Amino acid sequence: MKVLELGIMKNGTAIQIEEWNENYNFMPYANTIASYPKSKTSHQGSYSPRSNETYRFDFSFESQEEAKNAFNELAAGNKTLADFKERLSRKEYADCL
Repeated sequence: MKVLELGIMKNGTAIQIEEWNENYNFMPYANTIASYPKSKTSHQGSYSPRSNETYRFDFSFESQEEAKNAFNELAAGNKTLADFKERLSRKEYADCL
C-alpha cells in the first residue's frame, strides 16, 4: 500500500488517497480514500469506532478519477464524509460519520 496524496479537510480531518493495487491486483489503481475523523457514535467490538475518538474510515471508488474528485471536494470543504457513505467500506459505521 502506498499513500499517494495527503490532505486536510476544513474541519481538520486528515484524508489520503491510497494505492492498494500493487498488493491486491483486483483493486483499481488509487481508488481508496482513507480518513481519520473523530467518530460521532460508538459500536461494539474490540476494534470498532468509539464516540469522540479518532478512527480510520475508508471509502472505495470505481476509479482513480472518481476517488480524486471526491478527495478534492472533501479538501475544499464542498462535501463531507457523510456525502460518500455509500462508498464506505464498512457501511455499518455510516452513523459514525
